[in-house]
Amino acid sequence: MRAVYRPRLSTGERQAMDMEIKRQCAEYDKRNATEIDAMVLWILHQEFGFGPERLRRFHESFFAGMDALVKRYEMEDEAWLCTQKLKEYGVDVESWAGESG
Repeated sequence: MRAVYRPRLSTGERQAMDMEIKRQCAEYDKRNATEIDAMVLWILHQEFGFGPERLRRFHESFFAGMDALVKRYEMEDEAWLCTQKLKEYGVDVESWAGESG
């Protein structure tokens, strides 16, 4: 069996690597945002009857929150406010995600 080389990173190097990973995730999200936006809007139209005006209002509100999420990738790890507020309300989105996977 071969030995696996794992470099030892300093705390600063690990933090820099984590920040770079988050930055790259944010870039990936931006590249795919239009298609994800369209999917969400289409589901709202098909499943819940949202018309063009209501879709636009939702888009402006929801995707302002998405921009804040992207900015979070560039910051230190913190609890995401919407996730926490929904948990307080009795909705655990993280457990829903686990159920579907």
